[in-house]
Amino acid sequence: MTIVETTLVFAGIPLAAIGAITAAVYGKALLHQPNRYRPGRGWPYQPAWFVPHPDAVVTQSRPAIEGATTSTTAVGGASGEW
Repeated sequence: MTIVETTLVFAGIPLAAIGAITAAVYGKALLHQPNRYRPGRGWPYQPAWFVPHPDAVVTQSRPAIEGATTSTTAVGGASGEW
């Protein structure tokens, strides 16, 4: 075996494998950057409230959010039913 063949076997093959794995992991992200929100940019979408249990919330949108007295069946705690 010559020095060139030895170098290709012991350096070339591992570098090619590392390059293939890197291309598989990062290839799509390097070619296509998604349109993400960046700090300082305006937000072009309507505000939305996250409600984990919609059945437990009163359907009145603004008065219930602004603090009107309504009764709900949701309870707090570690179970996430709040």
